[in-house]
Amino acid sequence: MRKINLAEYQVTQKVKGGDGKIIEISGPYNVRDSILNLMFQRELQLTGAELVKQNMLAIKIESCVKDVILLENEEYSRIKRAIDTFKGFARSDVEFVSRINDAEEVAVK
Repeated sequence: MRKINLAEYQVTQKVKGGDGKIIEISGPYNVRDSILNLMFQRELQLTGAELVKQNMLAIKIESCVKDVILLENEEYSRIKRAIDTFKGFARSDVEFVSRINDAEEVAVK
């Protein structure tokens, strides 16, 4: 099994303000929603059966009330495939991608 940290974290980005000057803004990075969005990207080309399995995993993630979720290896593989398929990550996604790629393996008793 794999353990994934679903807790939000803060990201800071530099953007142009209304006056044209560069300012820093901070906000929460929603890990749970980011996983869910990537799980249904068109590039995965999910079949009908895969879509149903993907949705079952999405419901499991959505209904998890804790900041950490334990996933079966097959469930983790689905998320890992979504991360590996997506192109277009930004610097603010580094922590998110690391949480998935480096998800701790947990022995089940």
